Amino acid sequence: MRLVWILSFLFLFCLIGNQTETQANEITIGIVLGFTGPIESIVPSMVSSVELAISEANSSNIFLNAEEKINSIKIDTMCDKSKIKSVNKKISENNIIAIIGAACPGISEGILLGSANEKNVPMISPSATTPLLSIIDEKNLFFRTTAPSSRDGEVLAKITKDRGFKSVAVSFQNTNYGKELERNFKKTLNDSNVEITVSVPIKINKTDLSNEVSVLAAAGGDAVAIFTELGQDGERLIKSILDSGAFEKFILSDRMINESTEKKFGKFINNSFGIIPGSNSKNINSFYKIAQKNNIETSGPFIGESYDAAALLILALQEKNFKSNNNLSKNIMSVSNSPGTKIYPGEIAKGLKLLKKGKKIDYEGATNIEFDINGDAFGTFLEKEVIKGKFKARQQR
Repeated sequence: MRLVWILSFLFLFCLIGNQTETQANEITIGIVLGFTGPIESIVPSMVSSVELAISEANSSNIFLNAEEKINSIKIDTMCDKSKIKSVNKKISENNIIAIIGAACPGISEGILLGSANEKNVPMISPSATTPLLSIIDEKNLFFRTTAPSSRDGEVLAKITKDRGFKSVAVSFQNTNYGKELERNFKKTLNDSNVEITVSVPIKINKTDLSNEVSVLAAAGGDAVAIFTELGQDGERLIKSILDSGAFEKFILSDRMINESTEKKFGKFINNSFGIIPGSNSKNINSFYKIAQKNNIETSGPFIGESYDAAALLILALQEKNFKSNNNLSKNIMSVSNSPGTKIYPGEIAKGLKLLKKGKKIDYEGATNIEFDINGDAFGTFLEKEVIKGKFKARQQR
């Protein structure tokens, strides 16, 4: 009996030891996005792009000491600010060393000022655009692979002027994203002598938009701009405007350029247009081919930006053989900017190999990434227009 007890103890000890060793050889990153809720239609392709980069690193067998693997944990914010406390708790409890994300009004700010600051955890967001994040980031923990929303407004206004519109009604979500986009759009159009007939704020999750649509309809214009951060709110607004018959042409923010908008409204909003982060460059086209081979939908926003966010983090971990979070932010900046050997989509293993040899790299990735001193991407945009019910790429801006 005693022998049985001893053998059982030894078996259990070995099992626990193996589990501990496995866990010790995993580096955990958090994918923190709104998996359910108002942006759920664009998240799956973003996550698949992140996982594609992780898969490249894990299959390379040269990540860190060739024994470590990257483990990702998905944390759903639901785009609900009341969930920030529980999200921060999950980040802390799971020993997450870096975050891909977040998105949605107030969520990124709540995480940055919460668990990220407390645990010294860097964040690389592929989609958070409010300029406020760069202002409140006192520890240089926040990076983004998309441009701040101040650029979105300027670019959309220039396209509006180029298309010959003389007057535009504006609706915007009453969030940092919406207000910043509206402000820069209006300023650029005013400088171009295009009339803003009215500017109407939209509350988050408001279901009855009849009053707001009435104000927009009364003011009129050649088109109506919809600057909503949350896709479901934008869809409700488009439907209400179409039902009213007030406008036929829409100017859409990046959150509205997606498969869901196309399926529900495409045939009703021909010649409407908007922008998404992206380009016509060789890099993004190369990434799209890789993504499509891996069954990733590439029509929506922030796909290349998501891949780049994960790739930058992976390469930063390899830089100087990462030991702690103390130098991870510096490493992210180091691998993203010149000088160094340029690394393109599908070349994460090449980058890891060069870094292991002590060489410098300059990760360009899918979106030609280059950070400014605030950790913001300079960014380029792809103009898209609804033609025969489908979003079609027009030109890079």
